[in-house]
Amino acid sequence: MKRWFYTLVLVGFVATQVEIIPADLSPLPPLPQGEGEGARAPADIIIHHAKVLTVDAKFTIAEAIAIKGDRIVAVGANEAVLKHAGKDTKVIDAKGRNVLPGLYDSHTHPTGAATSEFDEELPYLTSLEDEFAYIRKKTKELPEGDWIVLRFAFPTRFKEARFPTLAELDAVAPKHPVLHNAGPASMANSMALKVSGVTKETKNPSNGVIVKDPKTGELTGMLRNAGGVLKVVTKTKAKAEDRREALKKLFALYNSHGITSISDRSSSTGAFNMYHDLLKTNELTVRVNVCPNFSPSGTREQIARRFDSLSEKSSFGGPTGSGGVWIRIGPIKFFLDGGMLNGTAYMRKPWPPGETYQIVETDYRGLLFTSVEQVKILAEEGARRKWSVTAHTAGEGAMDVLLDGYEFVDRIVPIKDLRFCITHANFPSKQNLERCQRLGVCADVQPAWLYKDGATLDRVLGAERIRWFQPYKSWLKYTTIGGGSDHMIKLDPRKATNPWDPWLGIEVAVSRKLENGKVLVPEECLTREEALRLYTINNAYLGREEKDKGTLEVGKLADLIIIDRDYMTCTDLSETRVLTTMVGGKVVYERKN
Repeated sequence: MKRWFYTLVLVGFVATQVEIIPADLSPLPPLPQGEGEGARAPADIIIHHAKVLTVDAKFTIAEAIAIKGDRIVAVGANEAVLKHAGKDTKVIDAKGRNVLPGLYDSHTHPTGAATSEFDEELPYLTSLEDEFAYIRKKTKELPEGDWIVLRFAFPTRFKEARFPTLAELDAVAPKHPVLHNAGPASMANSMALKVSGVTKETKNPSNGVIVKDPKTGELTGMLRNAGGVLKVVTKTKAKAEDRREALKKLFALYNSHGITSISDRSSSTGAFNMYHDLLKTNELTVRVNVCPNFSPSGTREQIARRFDSLSEKSSFGGPTGSGGVWIRIGPIKFFLDGGMLNGTAYMRKPWPPGETYQIVETDYRGLLFTSVEQVKILAEEGARRKWSVTAHTAGEGAMDVLLDGYEFVDRIVPIKDLRFCITHANFPSKQNLERCQRLGVCADVQPAWLYKDGATLDRVLGAERIRWFQPYKSWLKYTTIGGGSDHMIKLDPRKATNPWDPWLGIEVAVSRKLENGKVLVPEECLTREEALRLYTINNAYLGREEKDKGTLEVGKLADLIIIDRDYMTCTDLSETRVLTTMVGGKVVYERKN
């Protein structure tokens, strides 16, 4: 059956005009054969008396929307859209409420997040005292010698704005090995080092550092990309069926906050298979863009074979853009540098020494895991096979390396149409933004990091360097960015690592207000139209899905939400409540009160 589509011409469009559609003039799909020549198939659902923010190229506002099957068949004025009603059409009076496209999170780790609290509710840590209290509690619950592990406990989010010291960890848990993990940087206590056989003579692992006191040579407990030297033992009671059920519950939570699409930004084969299993049983309620985790190491021949195996022999298939409307293949993802929140991002200038990240060196720039030569090889072999590429790139120095590699490959195999990407992209520069524009490179960014970590980074890096921390307005002048959370552990939308509530992300993009109330670099604030695009059509563009979703237009998937306030005029976007969420025209969430 032939379908009609509006032509989509926006990428990172800055809205300058808002209008009410006077009537619905779009053609309708014909009835299936045998139902009468010239007759119209009635819609399954009509929502009217609404304020429909279509997020199309003009940010048009309509009054009603009609759905047939899983697609939108009409958008326009009440009178025109209601002509699509039949005797079995479900007609919903929105009573003036806003209808928006379903929201899209460009960066999640759902399978890990879903089971992160299966064994116990994890603590919400806001200070070192919170951490020490939790460790003391665990020492009373666990036998001596059992590991106590805190995962992704970022020092930027503590009241003290620093890692714990070796002495502090030893004092609260002298007989238990303790690991305070913060991503690529971790702190271990003396018992953890002892049971792992780590001494001051232990050699540094590749691309990692076992940090020693520069004066005494003794271990400080700090491990930068060297956590692998520890012999950590952790246990979980979660079985395969438990993981499946936990994932369904997480997706239901996402739905309750208006999320209808996500990108799994470093997917495993197991996760990919789980998504397909849920799809087969009609239990998948979130559309998933799957980005396979990809190792950048090895020779050109090894990397080429890895790409061929990914496309031909693995569950993923490929290349980027393949798949259906529920599960689609995104770019491959590799890791280029460390993290911004733990002091290991690879910067242009050295990190300032200080207690936040326990940096004692004056020339320490962070950790670079992948050389520019490896980036060139990986990106070229991917481009030749029509794979898009993205990389975890936290620091400005790492972005220089990544774009050097992308620019080199573009002269051999043009990449502009492949939508190469940068993941995180915390510190661009005008020069790098110009390079992104020339190369068609986009980025997925995390506004919640600005909210949660901006105050500490502002203090550590200073005004000149913080000026370029997540500059959303500048990004949109040159290319497309999409909003994501990097949700990893804990389920609570605000207390999770990282906060995944999209309404918080939207509010931060608009206000740039930090958790402490300060507004950081206000000239980089987005308009409300731009912020909504960040979590809808821009993310659809990043996932090569803009023909199917991201706006409410005829022919697109009926992924939409109804909210409790006027998006364009309300005082606090972060407190927005979702009343109804539809995916493909089916209600997957309805607020009870």
